[in-house]
Amino acid sequence: MNRTACPNLFSPINLGNREIRNRVALAATLTNFGRDNTITDRWVSFLVERARGGVGLLVSEIIAVDPEALAQQAIVTGFDEHNEAGFRETARLVDAAGGALLGQLWHPGRQQLWHPTRSPIGVSEQPDSLSWTVPHVMSATEIERVVGAFVKTAHRLARCGFAGVELHGAHGYLISQFLSPWSNTREDAYGGDIDGRTRFVREIAAGIRETCGANFIIGLKMPGDEGVPGGIDPTESERLTRCFTATEYFDYFSYGQGNFSLSLETHVPDLHFRPGHFIEIHKQMRTASNGIPVMALGRINSPALAEQIITDGYGDLVGMARALIADAAWAEKAKTGRTDIRPTVFDNWCWGEVHMGKPLAEHHNPYLGALGEALSEDCIETTAVPKSVAVVGAGPAGLEAAWVAAARGHRVNLYGASTDVGGRLRLDVELPGRAEVAAILSYQQQMAERHGVVMELGQRVDATTVLDGQPDAVVLATGATLRRPPGLSLDADPVTAADFFVSNHTNQHSAGGALFFDMDHGASAYGVVDLMVQYFDHVILVTPRTQIAQNVNYCSAIGIHRRLHHAQVEIVTAHDLVDYRENTVTCRNVFTGEDRRFEEIDDVIYVTPRIVIDTLEPLLTARVDVDRVGDCQSPRNLMAAIHSGHLVGLSL
Repeated sequence: MNRTACPNLFSPINLGNREIRNRVALAATLTNFGRDNTITDRWVSFLVERARGGVGLLVSEIIAVDPEALAQQAIVTGFDEHNEAGFRETARLVDAAGGALLGQLWHPGRQQLWHPTRSPIGVSEQPDSLSWTVPHVMSATEIERVVGAFVKTAHRLARCGFAGVELHGAHGYLISQFLSPWSNTREDAYGGDIDGRTRFVREIAAGIRETCGANFIIGLKMPGDEGVPGGIDPTESERLTRCFTATEYFDYFSYGQGNFSLSLETHVPDLHFRPGHFIEIHKQMRTASNGIPVMALGRINSPALAEQIITDGYGDLVGMARALIADAAWAEKAKTGRTDIRPTVFDNWCWGEVHMGKPLAEHHNPYLGALGEALSEDCIETTAVPKSVAVVGAGPAGLEAAWVAAARGHRVNLYGASTDVGGRLRLDVELPGRAEVAAILSYQQQMAERHGVVMELGQRVDATTVLDGQPDAVVLATGATLRRPPGLSLDADPVTAADFFVSNHTNQHSAGGALFFDMDHGASAYGVVDLMVQYFDHVILVTPRTQIAQNVNYCSAIGIHRRLHHAQVEIVTAHDLVDYRENTVTCRNVFTGEDRRFEEIDDVIYVTPRIVIDTLEPLLTARVDVDRVGDCQSPRNLMAAIHSGHLVGLSL
């Protein structure tokens, strides 16, 4: 890709009276980098590093406009003076880097689910669809107060140097609660027909425009498709767009999908959705916006797709969050034709971390939110004392350690038992809907080749082979293996580890049934079930826990349940696997001790807590310095594997 490969994506665009340098936009994403409702250095750096990485328009994460909007301590306040210094510094640094900074103004309304004393307020006496919490219904006076809170917060951000604001009216928050006939059953001036349901937003926008002036950008994020009967669908969203366009208050529109019902799965479409899954909705909205720019959103990551969106008229801006979480310099790399963009694979790991109240984290971006994050891989400090390093294991942990150590100037040999890199993650790629995970391995392999890692694949090495290379240091990344189900009778018929099933399954369909025993609860485990339903007439999923998918983020877990139910997988919770013989499986209730039998079972496939593979270390430690990374240190998740490999690579 040459410098002009994405000419439309990197052409300027006017939002109102403000020129934005290109069409790449950071869509608002919660980071949980705030602390005690206060802006932190990491909160600032997350935005600034993406501006330094070439993004044109940056929308901050949610900013609370009202004390009743404070859901938890990581959300920063915009309704008082507390964060003004942080706002000013962020705006100054983003502007200096060539970006335009907008603040996303937010009120959760009835979805104020986390704070023990803040009262959920709502448009109608309809329960929140996630928690079934019933809000206090806002009076006209209370609505007027909240309108004023939005306006005052926008004015504060304008004084602090922000280029504008985005009103968050998607995903079932307060603004969308007014807009949607599904949630708004009011009979006063703020309900009923489209004029009433849009009044709240129009009053906010009018107040901001009057207070902040014509040069202040006002964007509106609203539902494209709520995904619920009687809610906002694309046809209704088009009507809303025409209504808001007529006001002449707004400088761009963007459209999110889903709300806090089961349609929340579409809010962050994962790797089971198509790339750019919802761009047709955005194209439809452009026909209604009368030339006001539209930001396309949802599962967009490649420069080619982003360029297509602009070229083919799906959107005027391309909003991305997960792609820019993975690589702060996505825009600069795309503009200059670099092929080493750290890919996002849309498994929603990062979203899951935030949803659990943790700071934002990403599989293979150890520098997320740190000063100097953009193009950090170009700035790895070289060592003054080059070493010979042997890395044993070519999975994601070993690959990461190998390329980082080589980037530091060490001479690195990477040994792998398979002819392909990837280790167990390569099996994950074989599962239905998970092929995109291979992009992580491709990136790591590209970096290893760039920095001169010598790859010796297709051989399972012993200690003698490693020591024959006379390494100064050895990194063991030999992984872990699934253990036999701990409660299974010792004389039971043979059962099959999931790794073996994925590696050796045939295309021959079985007319019988299969049982999947789940002691993992990760996304890959249910990928195995997705594969099983292609080969067995009936699949039973058994777990000792009281529910399934406990190690999967909530949005992707909805998709797992949907696929399992459509495939008619029988789900049995709170049961342990105790016996398998003559095609009959016995499972035992973990609470009552009662047994349950399943007959005509042709295979039992399991995922269990893994056992470290560490046969080499005892033979090496007396001869050479040894570090462990990834699963052979402690079997955990992909992020732990990659981050541990990166840190060891830096430490050598």
